[in-house]
Amino acid sequence: MRRAIAVSVLSTGLVIAGAAPAAASTRGEYVAQVDPICQSFVAPENAAFGTYKRNFKRMGHLAKSGTFKAFLRQTKRTARSLNGFAQVYSTVTDQIATVPPSDGDAATIGVWLNDRRQAAGAATSAATALVRLQIRKFFQRLSQFDAAEAAGIQTITGFGFQVCGVVPV
Repeated sequence: MRRAIAVSVLSTGLVIAGAAPAAASTRGEYVAQVDPICQSFVAPENAAFGTYKRNFKRMGHLAKSGTFKAFLRQTKRTARSLNGFAQVYSTVTDQIATVPPSDGDAATIGVWLNDRRQAAGAATSAATALVRLQIRKFFQRLSQFDAAEAAGIQTITGFGFQVCGVVPV
């Protein structure tokens, strides 16, 4: 399953990267170029996050009522799945970054992409902390991910995106 997600993400990225987008002259053109990129990653990102969420729940269950050995194995699975999610998340950001925004929106888009990069870095750092059994640091990094993601969404709220930066209900 993970291999299929990775192949799908990579092939989608290669197809999108093959067509170098022209600079958007208006916000509407930028949104029209970027929203399809985000749309193409909705399924892989949701699948990767779902895998992480299941592993996280299982880890919590084993922490309360499982053996220590089973908990350790599950922490590694959870960290791998969080890294997988962070990788998909970073790939989306990298693909978005290939589309140059209009001159008036360059600063806003730069802040948004920076927030996304910080969020991905926090998720990767959280996974590393979990592997090292630094549980407090793991939860701190997850909070940093949430804060950076929320800041990014706040930055582009009202920008006109239909998919990118829209919080799923």
